[in-house]
Amino acid sequence: GITEAKSLVMVLHGGGGAGVGVSNPGTHPLSVFRQVADTAKCVLVYPEGSPDNQSNPGWNDCRGDDDSGSQGDDMTFLTQLNAKLATELGLPASKMFLTGTSNGALMTLSYSFQQPQTIRAIAISAGNLPLNPEPGLCTNGSALPLPILITYGTADPAMPASGGCVANLGGACNRGRVVSQTATINYWLQRNGLTGVMPQSTTFDINTNDAGNVEKRVYNGTNPLIQYVMFNAGHSVPSRTVFSATTPASGAQNRDIEFAVEVWQFFRGFL
Repeated sequence: GITEAKSLVMVLHGGGGAGVGVSNPGTHPLSVFRQVADTAKCVLVYPEGSPDNQSNPGWNDCRGDDDSGSQGDDMTFLTQLNAKLATELGLPASKMFLTGTSNGALMTLSYSFQQPQTIRAIAISAGNLPLNPEPGLCTNGSALPLPILITYGTADPAMPASGGCVANLGGACNRGRVVSQTATINYWLQRNGLTGVMPQSTTFDINTNDAGNVEKRVYNGTNPLIQYVMFNAGHSVPSRTVFSATTPASGAQNRDIEFAVEVWQFFRGFL
C-alpha cells in the first residue's frame, strides 16, 4: 500500500495529452510505469497540465516564445503537489523523481531549473532546452547537478534534433523554438560535472522491424547522464509493448527499449 512507499515518480504527459489518458494501460507507453510501480513499491502520480489555447491539457514550460501553449501556473502546481505528496508519504526529496515526454519533458527541464532541490533525478523523452527561455529562473535558474536520463529520436519532426520550431506542421512556429539535442546534452554534461567523461557506449536492436537501432551512452559520475540515441526514430515514447502509429507529425516509434523500465532502473540506482 501507500504507507510502505519507498519512492514517488511523477509522470508528465505531452502537450494535448491528459494525465489520465497516458495512464490507461495499453494505450500509451507512459502507462507502462504502472506495471513497474506494482513491483517496485513506488507511488506513481500522473498530474494534468493547464489548458492550452485549444483547451487541451499542456504545461507552461520555459519556452518564452510558445504562443499556443498553456499559460497556467503549472510550476507552482507541481511544486506544491510534490511538497504535499512528500509530506503525506513521509518521503524526503531524495526519494522523489520526475519524468515526462515532449511538452512534459520541457516541463521537467523547467522544474530542474526552479526546484531541483526537491527531487533526486529526472528522465525525459523528446525534450530539448528552449532557445528563447522566459526571464527569471528559466533563464538564470539553479545549476544544482541532477542525474538525468534522456531518450532522443534522431528523426523527430516535432522536437527537431538540430533545433528549431517545435511541432511546426502548420509552419507558423507558434510553439516556440528549441536548441539542438547536442546542445541540450552538452548543457547537462557541464551542469553535472561530466564534460571530461568518455561515455560507455552499447548498441542494440531488439526489434528489427522498427525505425532503427539504439545507442546507449552512459556518462558515469556522481550525477550521471544516460543518453539513448534512437536512430531514425521520431517523437513517440519508445516502447517494446505499447506501439504508437507512424505519422508525419510524430515519425516512427523506436521499439527496442521500454522507456518506463529504463527510467525506473535509472531512478532505482539512487534509492
